[in-house]
Amino acid sequence: MPDLEDLVRSWDEYLLAEYAQTSREAYLKGLRRYREWLTTRGPNLANARSSDVRAWREHLRANYAAQTVNLWLSAVRRFYAFLIEEHNVQILNPAAGIRGATRRGQSQTLMRDELTSKEVWSVLESCDGSPIGRRDRAIISLMAYCALRTVEVQRADLAELGTMKGRSILWVRGKGRVEADNYVVLPVAGVLALESWLSVRGREPGPLFIGFGNRNRGERLSLRQFRRLVKSRYAAIGGVNGTKTTDGLRLSAISSAIRHGAKPLQVQAMARHRSVYTTLGYFDRIERTSNPAEDLVDYSPR
Repeated sequence: MPDLEDLVRSWDEYLLAEYAQTSREAYLKGLRRYREWLTTRGPNLANARSSDVRAWREHLRANYAAQTVNLWLSAVRRFYAFLIEEHNVQILNPAAGIRGATRRGQSQTLMRDELTSKEVWSVLESCDGSPIGRRDRAIISLMAYCALRTVEVQRADLAELGTMKGRSILWVRGKGRVEADNYVVLPVAGVLALESWLSVRGREPGPLFIGFGNRNRGERLSLRQFRRLVKSRYAAIGGVNGTKTTDGLRLSAISSAIRHGAKPLQVQAMARHRSVYTTLGYFDRIERTSNPAEDLVDYSPR
């Protein structure tokens, strides 16, 4: 097996090239904490077992929030996958199959943050034909029809619009990624909203969505401005629950696709989930009330 320190440096170089700086730092910190903990038990990175990773997870759960536990566990899982896939290290991934920490109330929060169909439609209709209205409608359309995250829309450039097999697409720089290495297919509503916006913006290279203020005219909107923009549209219709965030539009897109018959792999591709099990969680939450097992209980006499 190659020197472990060389492998860790190689992984750092990979993260530097492929991930945003904040994600890189978080993954490196997770791996460092894991290595430090292993020294108290005896094994090292090369000979750790699933039982060691599971014990480490329980140690973290007693001291950290579920979000931190899952982030660091993901770092370790990806590090081992990197050794196997990129360096052909002949080991089993001890973190594979180790479930993360449960976040209390997660499923209820996801369902609560989803906007209703009427709310999404009203938010879109609140955008008038002014330059700002056309821009906002295009932004909200990408989130509500293509399940884009706020950061993905904010980071989009004009050059990332394209076509594939006759369909309009947008290449996406996903969460934690440096390059636009995935894409969403634009439905008719999304294409029309973008064309309307581009008739105002023009075709000059640069950020897809720009500001109109005195300080940011022609410049990329910040994440804070994106969130404020969507929240202001929520407030404009006066009917969106205050607990619903900007990412509620993404949840709405995923849920609407499921309710209208999309298959799990279709939804996974749209949402760009790394694991289909994440996607299946949305199916479970929706079917829990639309098709509950309770309705199948039958004690009728035969």
